[in-house]
Amino acid sequence: MFLAMCFLVGTGLMMQYRLVPCPRGGHGLTMLGLDRHEWGHYHLWAAYLLIFLVAVHIVLNFAFVKNVIASKRNWMLILLGLAGLIILLVFLLVPIERTEGEGHGGGHGEGRGEGRGEGRGEGHGEGRGEGRGEGRGEGHGRGRIGSSR
Repeated sequence: MFLAMCFLVGTGLMMQYRLVPCPRGGHGLTMLGLDRHEWGHYHLWAAYLLIFLVAVHIVLNFAFVKNVIASKRNWMLILLGLAGLIILLVFLLVPIERTEGEGHGGGHGEGRGEGRGEGRGEGHGEGRGEGRGEGRGEGHGRGRIGSSR
């Protein structure tokens, strides 16, 4: 568990401060041959591993858990359980917002749309969804991409 936690902290800090997100100028940065998104996959799987190891740890030390439950400190157990539940619910239930301004990655939209586009140079982009209207996103690579209606 300690090694998984160290890996999580290390990759989290590395992605936040060393392999900065693209809007802050981090496009094209790699560490040990992996970019920010590839490190994010390892970070996620390390989190899954840590959750599994914590569950195994609780099962193996269930005698301690029973002793805490049997003690007269049920208020502490309830308080810790509620605090953990609130933290989880914040991340799962607070609405996700889309802000105006520079985006990161591909775009998603609603409605229906049509258009023509031209592209010159190197680069790639992605757009998904049905949408009527306009959307903005970020392009990766070099060159110009123009569109007309």
